[in-house]
Amino acid sequence: MSTKIDELFATLRGLVADQTRDLALAMAKLRSVTAERDNARQSLRAAEQDCDDMQSINSDLRTVNARLIAERDAAMERLNHAESLIMQ
Repeated sequence: MSTKIDELFATLRGLVADQTRDLALAMAKLRSVTAERDNARQSLRAAEQDCDDMQSINSDLRTVNARLIAERDAAMERLNHAESLIMQ
């Protein structure tokens, strides 16, 4: 009977050791995934900032483009007026 109990305790110790090792591996993997998630969050924040910067630049370019179009239209109007005067 003592041998059977010793065998059961040995089996139990082996299972506990396996579970402990598995838990340690799982915890290490969790730490790794957490670190990757943190790096991904930093990258996402940087990308969001780049996006905000690009939207601001695009807004500025749209404003400049609108001014250039208005100036072109005014110049074309002056040109048409000058041609009209020349043709008289």
